Formats: sequence, C-alpha cells, structure tokens
Amino acid sequence: MARETTDQLNRLWHKGVPMAQAWVTYAKPDLKERWAELQQRSASDAFEKGAEMASASEGDAIAKIQMALEGPQKILRARTELRETLQKNILKYIAGGHLHSFGYELPRKVSSAPVAIPKAAWAGRCDWTRGKLSYRGLEFVDIRLTTNRIRNEILERGHVDTRPTRPQGRPSVAPEIKKAFFALHEAGKIDPKASLKSHYSEIRRWLELNCPNLPVPPASINSETIRKTISPLFKALKETNKQ
Repeated sequence: MARETTDQLNRLWHKGVPMAQAWVTYAKPDLKERWAELQQRSASDAFEKGAEMASASEGDAIAKIQMALEGPQKILRARTELRETLQKNILKYIAGGHLHSFGYELPRKVSSAPVAIPKAAWAGRCDWTRGKLSYRGLEFVDIRLTTNRIRNEILERGHVDTRPTRPQGRPSVAPEIKKAFFALHEAGKIDPKASLKSHYSEIRRWLELNCPNLPVPPASINSETIRKTISPLFKALKETNKQ
C-alpha cells in the first residue's frame, strides 16, 4: 500500500476533528444528546438550590454542607462518567479502523508535516484536553481524527478492507523492516561503526510512525527477527565503509 503524500497528510489533518472535541463529535446520537443535556444542567444552580434547602433544614453544619453539595456533585459525577465512556468509545473506533488519527510528532518544527499515528500508540497516555498522546517515548500533539469516508476520499480509495491481509500463519514484517533500514540509512541514522543491536530501537520507532497497519505491533517484533532481516544489509554497509 502506497504511503500518504505530504499533501494528503496535510489535507487529512485539516479535515479532522481536534482530539479535544472528537469524543463528542463522533459520539452515538443518544449519548451525544445525553451529554448536551448534562451540559445544560447548571451545577451552580443546583448548589444554590441545595443551599436553600440546607438552610431550612435542622441538621448540623456538616449535614447542611453535604445537602448543599449533593446536587452539583451528582451532575459533575454524571458528566465525568459519560465523558469517560465517550472517550473509551473513540479508542474502540480507532482500534476497529473506523476512525484514523493524524498529528505532529515532537519535537515539532515549522516545516513539520502531520504524520499518521499508529493504532498501537493509542494504548499510551491520552491527554484529551490538550490533544496529546504519549507512547513508548513518542510524543504526538495537535491530534485530529477523521472518518474512513473522508480518508478514502482524500486518498482516492473506493474502499479500505480492514480485515487481516494474511489470515493464515505468522505474518512476515521483513519487507517493512528492510524499508525502515533503508530509510534510516538515507536519513543518516545508521552508524556502521556502532553495534547492530543499537539500531533496533530506531527501527521500531520508524515502523511505529510509518507503518500503522503492520500485522504485528513494532514493540512486539522479536529482536532476532530484526537481526536476521537487517544483518546482511548492515554487514554490506560496513564493508562499503571500509573501502
């Protein structure tokens, strides 16, 4: 599958919904309606009403405070629970291939282009308010999410099959590992004077960023698999540098 061009990535990002809003925008209609209802209910009004009732009661000071806080706490608790549900639903939509995320990797420069964020990265720490995602040392910011329909239109694809491409046997990731090696070499990140093993983390990092549809999460790829795949390439590079 061809990688997205910089122009396509920019368009996908601009068409997306900011992470801070996506969990409401892409919510199911009934849950979205419930969220709007909770937003309309005023916690401060509930407190004032509770305070009036507490003032007219005969309980002690602590009981009166609890009575005054009961209303707003109920509203705030309901909002928190629903927000957590909606955010968990978004993670399910991403995992199922129904939503796709794009953002910027730190450190971000003026010339930086958005990147397609791997599904596996969403197992990391999400900051929904700030639109940030942290995963295994990777930091993504200004994240936006878009639907399959918009993604397909921009990438000019009629349909994206989310089923595994290799349903039988253990899938091979050797071609992608080789791509990672050549891309890192071109970027000057392969040091023939260093050990082969010292490059494994860079290989996995490149795969995380550039191969979001890998059948095996980069973090789960066995080191021996990486060694066998790039050892001949690394050896050839070392021999070339000796000349």
